[in-house]
Amino acid sequence: MVSRGSTAVSSFAAYLRLDATEGPGLPQNVARQLETAIAVGLLSHGDRLPPESELAGELGVSTGTLRQALETLRQRGAIETRRGRGGGSFVRNASKLPPAEVLEQLRQRSADSIRDLGDACAAVVGGAAHLAAQRAVSDDVDRLRRLAEHFRSASTADERRRADSRFHIEIGVIAHSARLTQAIVQLHDELASLFWMVGGEAEHHPMTESAHNAAITAIDGADGDTARAVVMRDVEGRVQHLMDLHLDLAARGEP
Repeated sequence: MVSRGSTAVSSFAAYLRLDATEGPGLPQNVARQLETAIAVGLLSHGDRLPPESELAGELGVSTGTLRQALETLRQRGAIETRRGRGGGSFVRNASKLPPAEVLEQLRQRSADSIRDLGDACAAVVGGAAHLAAQRAVSDDVDRLRRLAEHFRSASTADERRRADSRFHIEIGVIAHSARLTQAIVQLHDELASLFWMVGGEAEHHPMTESAHNAAITAIDGADGDTARAVVMRDVEGRVQHLMDLHLDLAARGEP
């Protein structure tokens, strides 16, 4: 992770999925993936990005491409650049769509696409949890406990969303699977952008906390089957909430 106030080379780039073929669309792709890193908590408000040459090297793109991506993020308010001593590019919270627009996005999606997103997320996170239970050491479990505590102590829905995403991403890290971790980042961002922005977190907050604790217990006990079942059940509950809301919006014909 990028250290707050430092320019140390981060590890978040390993979690991003980039098509690094240089071309007209690459700067937008880099900007989109960096926004994903902010949305899921891999980058936090106040973090200072590494120098452009280092960050470009991490992402496998040219410094010119990175500068275009960073300019896009500045225009969107996702980062700010400060000059002078102690300056650099600093992360700001990514701008979020108003809840009404998120509801409209949910209404326009098909039930099949929502279900497919849930199936993919449950399968990927579940598989990672099963592997994590087989491969975790005590330090790994301690990190999960700290992330679960961040979720419990979060004071806003946005903080809880980021903490929850980081918890699930860490399961992929503990599984020692770069591909699964990258998939969790992408899928969790897409699912969370719907679930946490339409009020699902308020109803499911206690259930999410309980699921975190159950997953930690299973992973700590090397119980892969239970770990997989716990996280899959958690994802399925979120998808069911979105399905119910989608059907209600469709029936009323309004966002």
